[in-house]
Amino acid sequence: MFSPRPRALGAGLVVALAALLTGCGNAPELPTGPVPQGQVLAAPTTTAAPTPAPTTTAAAPTTTTPRSTTSRPPRTSTTERTPVAVPAAAEADPVAWRPAGGDEFGGALNKGTWSAYDSGGGFGNGLRKPDAVSQANGILTITGTAHEGDGVSGGVRYADGQLYGRYEFRARTDRGKGFSAAILLWPDSEQWPRDGELDIMEAPTPNRDVAHTFVHYAVGDSDRSVHGAHPGDYTRWHTFRMDWLPDRITWYVDGVKRFETTDRTVIPTKPMHPTIQLDQGPKANWMDGPDESTPAEVKLQVDWFRIYEAP
Repeated sequence: MFSPRPRALGAGLVVALAALLTGCGNAPELPTGPVPQGQVLAAPTTTAAPTPAPTTTAAAPTTTTPRSTTSRPPRTSTTERTPVAVPAAAEADPVAWRPAGGDEFGGALNKGTWSAYDSGGGFGNGLRKPDAVSQANGILTITGTAHEGDGVSGGVRYADGQLYGRYEFRARTDRGKGFSAAILLWPDSEQWPRDGELDIMEAPTPNRDVAHTFVHYAVGDSDRSVHGAHPGDYTRWHTFRMDWLPDRITWYVDGVKRFETTDRTVIPTKPMHPTIQLDQGPKANWMDGPDESTPAEVKLQVDWFRIYEAP
């Protein structure tokens, strides 16, 4: 779940390069015990089937902002979750959110809004190239291809960060061993894990039958996280949302609350910006690498991405 998040060149990059060199960073072991900070909320008994994904054949952009070749150190974090028997129910939103950005992905990739990675791959596997990113028919597509244990994938970084907000998008991903969607918020400071990380949607299993969320925080120099997950068919279109406020972080899938933490000690307090990535394995205790069962292409597709701020 933690891949190297290449960023624009700037002061402190040398330090970030050294710290991030081994891969998409630090993918967590899947949780095995209770944690007091977060709640995983019970699923409703029925859910509506999302509409099938559209087919796209967009060409990749021809130019992009260069990216660093950084990766992140092996993960040493502790992640756990506790199921809580709380019925899922619609709740009135107490926050008067205001639109603050995002993209509906019409036309070509907006290079003033997004910049594509040109770097080493997630977890130190393969490469991330601008040609893996395309946009057509109102859909952003990132395509992963594997070649005898190596391969190419891609990602994009949003230009502007902010402190706190609501982040919402509609996405799907193809089945395929060795690749995982990773749509998240990354600290503007590049100081990880000190300034945290918020993972809104990750789906490392080959069948895309579970979506994960993580709230990362630091204890000393070590990464820690609290975690939620929700089963489903994520080869189909679903809507994901994360509300990040000083006193809580709440995660929704298709409009239903699935996870929340109100522990202020784990909530990031520095500005962050979105990234959309298709990461390649292997990463121990998180995802396998591609093999003969992996399709020739694995696609992550995003229909829209909307950003809001609190008044």
